[in-house]
Amino acid sequence: MNSAHARSRRAFLIAAFLTIVAAPPILGQNRPSPGTGVPEDWTHHHAVFGDAGTVVQAMQNGTYDRWLKIVADPRYQIARAKRMAAVRAKATIQEDDLGADSDVRGSASAEEARGDARTLPAAPAQLPRGLTKAKAALMRTGNNQDTDRSLDFDARSGFSFIPGRWRRNGAKADWSETLGSGGSLGLANYPAKYTFSTSTGSCTDWVAYGTGLTGSATQATIIAFSNLYAGTCSGSVPKVSWAFNTGTGSSILTSPVLSLDGTQIAFVENGAGGASLVVLKWSASGTLTAPTTLASQPSGSAYRSCTAPCMFSISFSGGANDSESSVWYDYALDALWVGDDNGMLHKFTGIFAGPPAEMTSGWPVAVSASPLSGPIRDPVTGNVFVGDYTLTTDSPCAPSAFPSNAPCGFLYSYNSSTGALKAKSAQLDYNFGIVDTPLLDSSAGQLYVPVGSDGEIGASTRCGTATPCAAVFQLPTNFSTGASGTEATVGPGFEFLLIGALDNTYLTSANGASPTGHLYVVGNTGAANNTLYQIPITANVMSTTSVVGPVVARNYTNGYYAAGLNITEFFNSGTDYLFLSTIAFSNYLGCGTPSLLVGCVVGFNVTSGSISVLTPPTGSSSAAGGASGIIVDNLGASAGESNIYFSALANQTCTTSGGSSGCAIQISQSAP
Repeated sequence: MNSAHARSRRAFLIAAFLTIVAAPPILGQNRPSPGTGVPEDWTHHHAVFGDAGTVVQAMQNGTYDRWLKIVADPRYQIARAKRMAAVRAKATIQEDDLGADSDVRGSASAEEARGDARTLPAAPAQLPRGLTKAKAALMRTGNNQDTDRSLDFDARSGFSFIPGRWRRNGAKADWSETLGSGGSLGLANYPAKYTFSTSTGSCTDWVAYGTGLTGSATQATIIAFSNLYAGTCSGSVPKVSWAFNTGTGSSILTSPVLSLDGTQIAFVENGAGGASLVVLKWSASGTLTAPTTLASQPSGSAYRSCTAPCMFSISFSGGANDSESSVWYDYALDALWVGDDNGMLHKFTGIFAGPPAEMTSGWPVAVSASPLSGPIRDPVTGNVFVGDYTLTTDSPCAPSAFPSNAPCGFLYSYNSSTGALKAKSAQLDYNFGIVDTPLLDSSAGQLYVPVGSDGEIGASTRCGTATPCAAVFQLPTNFSTGASGTEATVGPGFEFLLIGALDNTYLTSANGASPTGHLYVVGNTGAANNTLYQIPITANVMSTTSVVGPVVARNYTNGYYAAGLNITEFFNSGTDYLFLSTIAFSNYLGCGTPSLLVGCVVGFNVTSGSISVLTPPTGSSSAAGGASGIIVDNLGASAGESNIYFSALANQTCTTSGGSSGCAIQISQSAP
């Protein structure tokens, strides 16, 4: 009787589900109609999804509720559509187009030997964020690393560089457009792109960049380009689509997010009165040096009914600035979460579909005495995760002889509805803290947290005598207070570590709840040269050891510790690409003469699933000061399609617009 009842109930639930999925979705934003397009912003690089399986499998496994929360998330639908389109695509790139960069510098031993005798270039007055001069001295960090932090941690990498040569190792066209002198998205921040097809380019596709510069009548705070694809689009490539001054005297220091239909964009800007959330409806208007200046609508309701271009600005309660925390937007709830420099976590509602407003009942939440990095919300648990870090160089996160900072480097979990604290991890980073948003796989129920210095300072640690490690921690999304999860080390640590990327093998695992594949990060943030590492993951369990890949920069040979920057993965026509950048002293001749003044963007082919110290790049290009976060457009094989987008972190020659300034850049995927 019970068995018959169970079978009847199961049949009823299946029929009910089929009715649900056939009906229009109930979302905070209506899903765009087929062919309308898809957004690509920073959130799509931190939330990843494996295959959730079928409804029948979910019901058989007793995980139907979990399954429904995953497949109903628009990010899941977008990610799976892109991944499956890439898997189905025919290989159209010839082997010659993917040829290895033959300009790899000499062997490690030879290069190290040369490095000791090399005359180093003069350093700028202020080192860029992510670089620290190494000295043979015991410093206040509480360990024996030879460090001098006195010049480190500029608020933005806004120092002036001597313009570098733009050298590419590929035949496809690219462009670089000025953002203004000193203009940049900033370290760990991403452009936002709206693409009308994942398989081919449209000349109406557009990509938006925050300039990082103070808004005025002659300087835009945010700008978008369209007509992106040389050889496919006619006329000037690219063209300015729109440019706005969203606050005279204010600037955008973090990543923007897009609405599902691409008609609105949200971001934080900092001004004299602290941080504000800006929600904007765009239309073609303005240029970089003659932007359209927008005044805030008087209310959220007025914004909802205003005609583009228009915007609404909401000051953060408490009046703090926001140096590092990009807004995390939830499509289904039409809500977002964002941190500030006073350690407060804010929640805003009605972002793209209702009247935007900050929640003041139970929010903002006092998370930490230290600044917060970007939050991320899990649709399965309903929790939002956020880390804290140090914004000054007075002392590291760890308690020390100079305890001017509160301890930081923790990951926190909060109920995204009520603001109640769910858990606080063990301290994971003991120096700069958790600077980057974790990588979240909701399908597998796992978080991957990058740390630049794990605090090991014993006589003999896994990364050298009295040397902490750079590492990635894997924690379940339901982690408990004091948890540290599983740690995979990636070389000696000191500077901060940004999150890497999972490979196509992982993301197309047959069982998304128990995936197998690899995580790639740029390790050696301390006393060693920046190196690409591969961390194996087997049946949802991360290895505690990593595979050492190629050296990507000679920073330590030249006397500097360097942060490990973001990696972007993209599977195109049978090839699994990684795109990464380095801040200085590139290991590749495609980036010009090794220098403190010239960073590099590098591509790798990791289709085989194996790397070694000899793995060659697919190409390399100079990027002054390194690159921001990198986004990808499409799978197109026509002229000018299949590109990556980023901004340089310092001034260089912008090849298509001319002049020496910060540049918005497009380069071919196959040979950056």
